[in-house]
Amino acid sequence: MSSLPPRAALLCPGQGSQRPGVVASLDRDDRAVFDRASAAIGVDLWELGLSAPAVEIAKPSVVQPLLVAWAQADRERAGREGRALPALHLYLGHSSGQNSAAVLCGALSFEDGVRFAYERGRLMDRDCAAAPTTLLALAGVGRRIAEEIAAAAGCTIANWNAADQFVVGGGAEAVGEAQRLAAARGVKAVALRVAGAFHTNYFRESDAAAEPLIEALPLRESFRPMIGNACGQLIETPAALRAELHGQYSRPVRWVDALQTAYDQGVRIVAVTGPGNALAGLLRRFALTVEEPIDIVRLNQPVADARARA
Repeated sequence: MSSLPPRAALLCPGQGSQRPGVVASLDRDDRAVFDRASAAIGVDLWELGLSAPAVEIAKPSVVQPLLVAWAQADRERAGREGRALPALHLYLGHSSGQNSAAVLCGALSFEDGVRFAYERGRLMDRDCAAAPTTLLALAGVGRRIAEEIAAAAGCTIANWNAADQFVVGGGAEAVGEAQRLAAARGVKAVALRVAGAFHTNYFRESDAAAEPLIEALPLRESFRPMIGNACGQLIETPAALRAELHGQYSRPVRWVDALQTAYDQGVRIVAVTGPGNALAGLLRRFALTVEEPIDIVRLNQPVADARARA
């Protein structure tokens, strides 16, 4: 057993956690947060969250700022309801969830975080429109087989989400071939609700175009530590956060490394924000690989036992 005192972390989901009508599940009081976000970018995020079709809400320029607003709404709702949440020591975002994590850890103001998510999302929209690309999750499979399927189909590994879950990305035809190869090998494959093959070379242009935005970000000198997607590194300075954001969508997400760093830092309680269940499910998968139990606090749901399977 660890000699470290138990610590808590906050996890924020990224693109793919959205669906049409997603904000209908939120409290009416949450709209005030979305209105603030909408005012910052001149786009009605609440209305898009209610009525935008799947193709529209999946656009990076829509879903990225929407997720920042959602994370902030979760935190403010917990305060309104007087919920006894654990004191948070570390913040993690999966992919574009790093925008939300940067706001909630105090590195960025809410409005600056929303604006950055929107402007970078607009750059990514162009890459999404340039070629039909997508992502495919492979579940119940080891790294070697996932890499074999990806290579045979002409795809690359985009996310290392769990010891037995990988995401492959590439052109639409290549991903379709990966899905066929997975089925032939008895591997469960699930197409993700995303607008493009994020975390592959298809997003090199938007990553390069985002460099001036990243350098201009008004990051605070002091904030609570984050954990990066690049290699599970601790992020404690503005320079380290900018390094994480540079090249963010053209390199893989090493989510297992990020969770392992949190665990090694003594995290045994994890609060999960945002829509959907995918992030909590990945955390449950990770919890099966470590010695000490991890408690999951869903900010919209009761506490769950992290040892339960997704």
